[in-house]
Amino acid sequence: MPHAFLPLLTFAAAWGVLVLTPGTETALVIRLGMNVGHRAALGAALGTGTGLAIWGAGTAFGVSALVAASPTLYLILQWAGAFYLTYLGIRLFLPSATVHAQAAADAEAGQISNMGAGYQRGLLTTCLNPLVGVFDLTAFAQFIPPGVNRVSYSLLLAALQVIMAVLWYAVLAYMAFSLGRVLSSPRVMRALDILTGIVFLYFAYKLTQSGLPA
Repeated sequence: MPHAFLPLLTFAAAWGVLVLTPGTETALVIRLGMNVGHRAALGAALGTGTGLAIWGAGTAFGVSALVAASPTLYLILQWAGAFYLTYLGIRLFLPSATVHAQAAADAEAGQISNMGAGYQRGLLTTCLNPLVGVFDLTAFAQFIPPGVNRVSYSLLLAALQVIMAVLWYAVLAYMAFSLGRVLSSPRVMRALDILTGIVFLYFAYKLTQSGLPA
């Protein structure tokens, strides 16, 4: 159905911007690929995918349950997410936006020596990243078209999210030296930070304009 397929493409474009942006997960995979090996970096990519699947499933089932149990609490969470995205969006316009992520990834990469350890670190990094939960809460609500099952469509969005992230991080794992240099370029990092900041501010605005899910 065209009305259900188009939101998937739009969601993929928005999520693609976030995946490309050199955040903690991207920096971790690049540094593992460059300093440890592609197997450890691939483990981190798979761990990140697992973490995204957990966040996505939690959002798909949790939002529906929360709306049914307490619409007021859902609205509070919705506005809190909008403020958090606004804060992150404005912060990304600052020149030093990615410094902490790069430093954290450097420190973590030095403690990883194999694929299993990389998987654990990627999983932990993503599960403890509140931005993933806020993005899922925001984006799922915006991209679910009318007339579809909300839980099923949310799980479809989550699956797309996982597939895109794992594929991109796997490419980074095997091409860390070449792509790492490109993504570490100050001009590229600034451009991606600004683009991501715009996406965050847009979602924050849309979140304040939306009501309870139908």
